[in-house]
Formats: sequence, C-alpha cells, structure tokens
Amino acid sequence: MKLSVAVAVVVLALAVLVESAPQDATLTERFNNFQTKVETLTQDLTEKTKAAVEELHNSEFSVNARNWFKDTFESLKKQMDEAFANIRPQ
Repeated sequence: MKLSVAVAVVVLALAVLVESAPQDATLTERFNNFQTKVETLTQDLTEKTKAAVEELHNSEFSVNARNWFKDTFESLKKQMDEAFANIRPQ
C-alpha cells in the first residue's frame, strides 16, 4: 500500500508540475520547483497521517478495546494461576 501511495503522489506531483510550470523555465528550475512541491506535499501528508493515527489510538473504541483485552488477559492469568497452583514440578 505504501508503494502505491508513493507512486500516486509522484504522478500527482508531476501532473501539477507540468500544468503549472512556466514554459520558459529551465530544467533545473523545474526540478527545484518539483522538489519543493513534493517536500510540501509529503510533509502535509505526514502530518495528516500522524494526526489520524493519534486520533485512532485515542478513540473511545481503541481505549475500550485495549482495556477489554487487558482485563480479559488478567482474568485468564488469574484463572490459570489458580488452576495450576497445586501442581508442583517434580
């Protein structure tokens, strides 16, 4: 999935570059402009992704699921300790 997103970003950036670049710009200027646009786009995408992951991590569903797993594991651990408390290694 990461590769497909990266390819889509590059294609989108190239399309924007081709449409918005002035006709008399040199190749070096076009690459510099392209680099700036890609850096801006990737920075924005990174910030949005981090925000979405953090929001998901702190969501009510996520917190409830973590708490349920923790409680279930502790309960299972307690039951196993009680069940095997009388068994001693020989």
